[in-house]
Amino acid sequence: MLLEFLIATILTAQSDDVRDWDDVLGTRITESWETPPHRQYDFWVGEWDANWRPRQEEGLDHVEDGNHTHQFVVPVLDGKAIMELAMPRDLTPGQAQGRGFSLRYYDEQNERWIMAQHWPGPPSDGFAFLDQLTGTERFGRIMVYSPDLRRTTPDGDPQIRRYTFSDIREDAFRWDGANTVDRGNNWFTWMAVDFREIDPDVDLPAADQPLPGYNEGLLCTDSAHRAMDGLIGTWSGSAISPDGSEETAHITAGRMLDGCGLIVAFERPQSGYRSLTFWSWSPQIERWFALYLNNQPGQGHRYYSAQTAGEGIAFHLNPAVNIVDAETPYLIHAQDDLSGSLQRIRWLEISDDGLTFRIDTRGAADDDWQMRREYSVERN
Repeated sequence: MLLEFLIATILTAQSDDVRDWDDVLGTRITESWETPPHRQYDFWVGEWDANWRPRQEEGLDHVEDGNHTHQFVVPVLDGKAIMELAMPRDLTPGQAQGRGFSLRYYDEQNERWIMAQHWPGPPSDGFAFLDQLTGTERFGRIMVYSPDLRRTTPDGDPQIRRYTFSDIREDAFRWDGANTVDRGNNWFTWMAVDFREIDPDVDLPAADQPLPGYNEGLLCTDSAHRAMDGLIGTWSGSAISPDGSEETAHITAGRMLDGCGLIVAFERPQSGYRSLTFWSWSPQIERWFALYLNNQPGQGHRYYSAQTAGEGIAFHLNPAVNIVDAETPYLIHAQDDLSGSLQRIRWLEISDDGLTFRIDTRGAADDDWQMRREYSVERN
């Protein structure tokens, strides 16, 4: 009996050390995020087959069977946000193929949904995580809008995109992508996508394995994308406040989008803090960008950017690239001079054994930087 008890104790201790991405991402919905507006996208949680149906060359409708993708959708940040990971349904070994990501959360202050996405594919991965849309739910239909990332009409009006989620059933729904160049008088629906559920639950892998959508690392293979690979792994240590007090901190970083991005989760269990940061190099803008969102009520997403990445590099906050509405361009600020930024993430050490970075703030552009918190962790 004693031997059985010791074996059970050892096995329990080992299982506690082996975390999966569900634990890291916070896929269990907590009380803070159980209110109805935050749960409007829960119909999408699960594993899906998506049939992307472009317009017929001749005719009034879309083709019946197009390209298929495999979608994995989970709540994250304790239910504050919904994360989507997509990949081609039929992967061709040794061939680079597109991937997809989106993150969306409900903005309580403005009573709207905000979505950021990144769909890299050969030969370019475009704009990192900067593509954003915003919108609302009405009578069971969710519609989100964004000005196109680059294109305008000859008169300078924005080409506006609209994504519509409709015909929502227990195991299926429809997604439409449309554009307008005359501020909504006419819409062109360029894609209709039929989603059919494979499984209502997503079984995420262990935290030392890549998330769904990573296959052979065939996308974004250039050296620019590899500058932050030193973060990959699981780390534990301390988060130090300006008064010298310390709090346990965990960092988990992994590959995503088949080489085009990193996901980094920061956790401080004692305070219940959790955040996700998505890092990627944008060849279009020639900068690194970090999309950040935490599980704290009332706080929205942020963007940090830098021209290079790695040890000794500071990523500066750029609030001007956050989406404001469906017509105001935001990409024009992606190359802004950030010398006047009021917050930064400064990487002090990225090595095989340790990570150290500091979050600094200041009240004005000519003030000295003040440490808000410093993380110092070692590889598990």
